[in-house]
Amino acid sequence: MALLDTTTVIDVGKGNPRAIRAVEKAGKEGGRLMLSAVVLFELSAGSPPGIDEKRKMLVQAFGILPFGPIHAERAGVIYKELRDAGLDIGPLDAMIAAAAICEDEVLITSNVKHFARIKELKIQSY
Repeated sequence: MALLDTTTVIDVGKGNPRAIRAVEKAGKEGGRLMLSAVVLFELSAGSPPGIDEKRKMLVQAFGILPFGPIHAERAGVIYKELRDAGLDIGPLDAMIAAAAICEDEVLITSNVKHFARIKELKIQSY
């Protein structure tokens, strides 16, 4: 399994060939591709104009990983540690990272700037 970041779903929806290749490769190598419930929230709250129907189709194509208490606790620790170090990535990215860490899965993203700050997070960038 692999988790897709919000930027990845948006990039796939826009037809970004690098994002599409990364998702296809992960699907072949690791099986099921999932979205954290937090990614679903972000997509629902702020999809770029014109991508809404594509977003709906993409969301239906992937499984949704519920965001539970273990994820919330880990996200709080990540968020606090980074904020205290002056490396704030925002609560939503901390939540997405926590889901990947707690599930011991790779996060597929182009947002390396934020996610690389989390040492224990496995990232596949494109």
